[in-house]
Amino acid sequence: MNAGFLSAIKAQDNQRFELIEISFKGNKSFSNSELLNQLESKVSPWWFWTFLKSFTPFGSEKIYFDSLNIPIDKQALKDFYITNGFFQTEVHSSYIIDTLKKNVILTYIIEEGRSSVFNKLNLVGFDKLSQLELQNVYDRFSSISAGKRFNQSLIEKSINDVLRFLTNNGYIFVKYDSAVVLKDTSRFTADVNIYFNVGDKYYLNGIRIIKSGSGAANISDDLIKGISSFSPGEIYDQSKLERSELRLLRTGLFNSISINPVIKDTQDFLVPIEILAQVSNLNEISPELKVDNEFNSFNSGLGLNLIRKNFLGSARKLTISTSFRLIDVLNFNFKNILSSKTDSTYQGITDLEIGLEQPYLFGRTILTSTKAYFRSSKFKSNLERLVGANQSLDFEMPTYTFITLLKPQFFLELVEYEFDFRNIETKINAKSLTPSLGVELGSYKTDNLIFPNRGYNWYFYPELFQSRTDVDISVSDSITSVIQTGWYWKIQTSFSHFTSVSRDKNGTLGVKLKLGYVQSIKGSYDLIPPNKTFYGGGSNSLRGWRSRELLPEDEIIYFGIRSNRDNTPRGGTFQIDGSVEFRRKFLEDFGFATFFDFGNVWNSYKNISFNQLALSYGLGFRYYSPIAPFRIDFGLKFYNPKDKSFIFNKKFLTNLEFHFGIGEAF
Repeated sequence: MNAGFLSAIKAQDNQRFELIEISFKGNKSFSNSELLNQLESKVSPWWFWTFLKSFTPFGSEKIYFDSLNIPIDKQALKDFYITNGFFQTEVHSSYIIDTLKKNVILTYIIEEGRSSVFNKLNLVGFDKLSQLELQNVYDRFSSISAGKRFNQSLIEKSINDVLRFLTNNGYIFVKYDSAVVLKDTSRFTADVNIYFNVGDKYYLNGIRIIKSGSGAANISDDLIKGISSFSPGEIYDQSKLERSELRLLRTGLFNSISINPVIKDTQDFLVPIEILAQVSNLNEISPELKVDNEFNSFNSGLGLNLIRKNFLGSARKLTISTSFRLIDVLNFNFKNILSSKTDSTYQGITDLEIGLEQPYLFGRTILTSTKAYFRSSKFKSNLERLVGANQSLDFEMPTYTFITLLKPQFFLELVEYEFDFRNIETKINAKSLTPSLGVELGSYKTDNLIFPNRGYNWYFYPELFQSRTDVDISVSDSITSVIQTGWYWKIQTSFSHFTSVSRDKNGTLGVKLKLGYVQSIKGSYDLIPPNKTFYGGGSNSLRGWRSRELLPEDEIIYFGIRSNRDNTPRGGTFQIDGSVEFRRKFLEDFGFATFFDFGNVWNSYKNISFNQLALSYGLGFRYYSPIAPFRIDFGLKFYNPKDKSFIFNKKFLTNLEFHFGIGEAF
């Protein structure tokens, strides 16, 4: 089809042609999806989204062919190949127009040519660096090695790494000048010359503190200096300024903190630091509406917090809080809430907690948290009362390290359980004293906390615990008492990864895999407290099931009592929980998600079988507030392992679950 004919068609008012396909020929080094991300032209969305858009604010508009985008696309493809070492790539185009169906298929033909490799690297402007500093600079250019295929992004990344290293080591005025690439198209090599202006090395010369706010008179300059942890004469470190800002904000003493070098007063290689601190009220009393996703369900209630900041000095924070929440409130039966008859759907929690936080331990920047708490919980057929204490040490980790979360924790909990097995006229009262020691490890490397487009999150929590359990078993009129002690280890880990699947960064594909396992070292599995076992289902798990609805299919023996799964007070000792989710923003603060969840819980990894994997899928809607995403998810049971049935064999509404959540499912 020639351009003149196309122009004639486009001149007609009602003649617009939908772009239904963009294809590539000759691309051996890069995938179609990589090349599509470079184009100005876009393929029209799936018909369902255009249909949805026709009568709702959701979905997407049709995209029409515009020949003016072709030269832009060709240049973009050529630039992409050049930045990846293909200096002689040629790009051609063709298109096929169907005048009856009013659509277009666009094709780009690529002659890649041969790729070039790095040859020589020459760094200029580092004469003032010490031998050790110079070696660190060259280490950050190690990815640009001779013989490796030329890649401009590797050069840019190395330059940014060097700038960050130098600003963290005193070179506050370092500047990147330019990079010159000398291409030898006959030998298919590229020499790279990179020019910097390092400047001089600077040291800190005192701290200036400017305070404002209602509580400014109650916070001393010495306290701010101590928390910020700067010393006169130390090497200027930009990353330390950023960590100090975060450390000061975490105390809760300040509404805002800004730490910056005073450039205009820099002299004799010394630079002063200025801290602008807006101090908040030191006493707070705040009622609150409590909403959360604990137990993988949407829970709601009321709470009251009392906070005393700078308690006994040294930026300590004392918190006293109490709350009442209904568990899985969307499925709660409100008819019986005020009557003496308590419905079996009633689930609720009453909490009381006293906590003390301080930003230091032994003079080091370790956020230390000490808590004592009481909780009374009602879960359908069982009642749980817990008295506990927790000591945690949250080590401040740099963002550039692999481990960004390091938090050892110690718990001591006394839990009392009451289980009522109505169908077998049996009651169990168990008291369990459980000391446990664990450490939370994590690596959080996404580009955005609220709507990540790339990166990953990894979490790992190994835990060692002992359980000393006193049990009274009542069967009809006879009572049996048992006292046992056991040792166990528990591991919880999860990994999630995010990839942008649209050029506008509004479409993201995320995957998650979560595993949990409890293993006996010494003692019976009967002694594992229910709050140390795993449950499936809920807003952060398999969304086709209600909270804690997925339990092991095999019979559970609890202190010699066999129970069916409907009355079991415990979860399983092994868990698999995974999700694949596509998220898309259609407005600045709104979006939707489609998801597929899989997993279940078992009483042993030996009991795993594919026909016991629960499968669910669904659709959700999102509101992305500045604090966190709020979401509504509609989950459907695709495959139910309880009766080995697929969705095709059930009525639609019997497979549907509705969830409201705060924050994304992962």
